[in-house]
Amino acid sequence: MKIHFLGIGGIGMSAQAIHEHLSGNEVTGTDPYLSERVRYLKKLGIEVFEKHLSQNVDNADLVVRTPAVSEENPEVKSANERKIPVITRLEHHIQILRDFQKFGITGTDGKTTTTSMLAHVLLKLNKNPTVFLGSTHPVLEHGNYRKGGNLCVFEMDESQPGFENYSPDFLIVSNIRGDHIENFSSYNDYLNSFKKSCNRANLCISNADENILPHTTTFGVNKGSYHLVSVEKKMYNQLVTISTPFGTKKFKLPVPGIHNILNALSVIALTFELGFSQEEVLNAFEDYVLPGRRFEISYDDGEITIIDDYSHTPVEIESLLKTAKEVFEGREINIIFQPHRYSRLKREWKDFAKSLKIADKIYITEVYGAFEKKDGISAKSVAELIDNAIFVGDKNNIFNYLQIKPGVYIFAGAGDIIKVSNAFKQKVGGLKV
Repeated sequence: MKIHFLGIGGIGMSAQAIHEHLSGNEVTGTDPYLSERVRYLKKLGIEVFEKHLSQNVDNADLVVRTPAVSEENPEVKSANERKIPVITRLEHHIQILRDFQKFGITGTDGKTTTTSMLAHVLLKLNKNPTVFLGSTHPVLEHGNYRKGGNLCVFEMDESQPGFENYSPDFLIVSNIRGDHIENFSSYNDYLNSFKKSCNRANLCISNADENILPHTTTFGVNKGSYHLVSVEKKMYNQLVTISTPFGTKKFKLPVPGIHNILNALSVIALTFELGFSQEEVLNAFEDYVLPGRRFEISYDDGEITIIDDYSHTPVEIESLLKTAKEVFEGREINIIFQPHRYSRLKREWKDFAKSLKIADKIYITEVYGAFEKKDGISAKSVAELIDNAIFVGDKNNIFNYLQIKPGVYIFAGAGDIIKVSNAFKQKVGGLKV
């Protein structure tokens, strides 16, 4: 079978393309952005076209597209004319997973980290999981994908209607906020998709601090079937004591942040409830590492520390900055933040301002639209609410404002702010401060 992917370089699409390639299907794709994932796909022998042209779908049996690819795309139009089936990434992913034992992770924040934690634990338990991850991780052979057995760990992207159709056997819901309600008819419609997912699962783990999904096994900070008792922190390491239905337990988590304790708690809740060895599950966390661009320290010379992070919601930004303040106590925290999507900024611009204020110095670039139109909002409106914030309309002009001196520099956002971070690393690489 020949499958053609439109937007093949996306983190989700590329994982699905790798899966099909390794399953023996002929895979091609189109993506105008020469990303790291596109380069990796080419390395695997997958043909990737750089321009959307009608002839790219020649002889395809199936076309898979991202939501960003419209019906007017020349390849979509050509496929329709030739009566080649065109389906969405979500629909294709659901088809792939049909025959797997499914361990799904969904929610507004923390999906990728929680998915990588569960995959890490199951690998330690020799369960040989197949994994689809929304980032890259060193334990996965292909970065964002691992071909394993019939047990599959995967992220359920909650941004589009229909995600409840994944129907996982076991489900973790990290938290629920209306981050993508513009894609749904209402907040209740959005919420009902989570409820349907939970009801269809044999076991659903949800956040007790929110108390949104009734009749589930819960985890939380101060309440829930599995909750935090105490934590001892030292730089990146956390010695965590938790309460469980099986008694008080302790484990070492070598990554910082209360939010990561909660992510781990959800994984512990799921694996304990399924009867896995409790000791082996807890010990598995001892050498866990975070996925790419999740509090990723990409440069540190003792004076300047550079962190790359994917945080792009107000809650994630708050967790990110609070964690940085704890880990780098007494050091100046600079954040260079690129908002992602105009719809999100328009809905939560005041909340972004509250979260960003935690930093000592704030630089805000214009929005990364992610194919959305400007819609009358600018990131400048966020900067104007913060006394010590500087708005940089063009992210490439950041060095006209950013003072290079000892401190922690966090480049945050789900867009292409990583390019500015890489340029900053080049500037400070040989610099003695």
